[in-house]
Amino acid sequence: MPARPIPTVRPWRRWWRLAAWLALALGLTLAALWTLLRALLAPADAQDWTVTLGRGPLALPASVPQLAWLATTPWIGERLHGLRLRTRLGPVTFGWIAAGEEGPQPVLTLHCEPCTLPLPAQALGLDAHTRHLALPAAQLALSRDRVQHLRGTLLLGAHALPTSAWHGPAADAGPPVLIAHWQAERSGPGWQLQLHWPAAPVRHWLALLAPQLPELAVARIDGHLALQAELPLPARLGAAGAWRVAPQLHGLAVSGLGTQRWLDAAQACAADDPLPAAPTASTALTPPFLSPHGWLARAVLAAEDQRFYQHPGYDLAEITAALSANRQRGAIWRGGSTLSQQLAKLMVTGGERTLARKLRELLYAVEAEQTLGKARILQLYLALAPWGEDAQGRPLCGAEAAARHYFGTRAAALTPRQAVTLAAMLHNPRRAAATWAAQGSVNRARLNRIARDVRGVPARQRRALARALAQEHAALAGAHS
Repeated sequence: MPARPIPTVRPWRRWWRLAAWLALALGLTLAALWTLLRALLAPADAQDWTVTLGRGPLALPASVPQLAWLATTPWIGERLHGLRLRTRLGPVTFGWIAAGEEGPQPVLTLHCEPCTLPLPAQALGLDAHTRHLALPAAQLALSRDRVQHLRGTLLLGAHALPTSAWHGPAADAGPPVLIAHWQAERSGPGWQLQLHWPAAPVRHWLALLAPQLPELAVARIDGHLALQAELPLPARLGAAGAWRVAPQLHGLAVSGLGTQRWLDAAQACAADDPLPAAPTASTALTPPFLSPHGWLARAVLAAEDQRFYQHPGYDLAEITAALSANRQRGAIWRGGSTLSQQLAKLMVTGGERTLARKLRELLYAVEAEQTLGKARILQLYLALAPWGEDAQGRPLCGAEAAARHYFGTRAAALTPRQAVTLAAMLHNPRRAAATWAAQGSVNRARLNRIARDVRGVPARQRRALARALAQEHAALAGAHS
């Protein structure tokens, strides 16, 4: 009987089986790694601070605290060195500094160049489209002090200006770089962050925040600004948690902007149609003098700037209070501008809610305090402030026009009730004018608040005004009952 032939396996089948086993092993390995990665980066709960890594079916929700913990682990951080990623902030390059090179702990660096950082627009009172700060470069250095504690530095690089534009010591000339020291303690879903910027020239801050300011090229700007901040991360508007900003401004002085020419300013009213800085003689404004001791002037100060005679053109306490109020409400609820800044808005900068405009406003206000003085600033403001529109839609410029339109009298002859009414309208002149046209009055809560805060007037007049407002309120309530 012939021997049965031994079956042979064709080579291609052997390779196919090997490839299949390898593919299966690789698939299982990738699946295991994916499962491990998801477990490592999984948010602790629904409130945890998360970001999404990847796209489509490979999108992975990752806990930011876990990412920070992994990235600062040496055997992972070393492998991130040199990695370059495109992010919403800009191109970010990772770096790793081993323990002992710059300190006892290893340091992870993230260098972004150019870089776009988010701004809390609503808290700052800015327009919704002003949500980002563009920087030539930014670098974050972080190290893990303890398991739940991070610390490091934040470097922000601003545009360089020509040396001739600095008007300061040689040490202050050159590309400005602001360095903040920070630490973060794990708190709830994220961290509680503390930032400290040591005192740096105000000009450096301006070059960082608004490098295109035309005033940087023509004005001498002296002084130093330090800043301390405490906020939760993620920093959500309206969210609970400690939020504290404490600026410290020393020696701020501005010259070279020409505010002395405002003594003969051309008249205009609309915030979007600012006055020329150098008016011609034919358009010069010579407003009638309104006594700073009269009811209208005092009511305006009670409504708009209660510390007018104490501040140097800016009020840091009011600015920080406005930041806190806007953050808690998640909307632009309160402004922090002084009367001097509001005059700068009318004279030069216009009403656009941008960071650059607010910084320009600050510079002009500081110089005006030195060149004009308090009495002239108050007089100009009363002569130029907008008080809504008349029946034909024409803007009402200044206290004289407002007094004649609303009460048929001169500004100097206004009664206390009339003066408080005009002061209450300055918060939102157009809306207040519409309310006046419809109801014959303005916001009563604001009226009462201003009447209560007026200073420097006889007590009997203030009591009489309070009684009159109370009687009006009672009569209105009775009519609606």
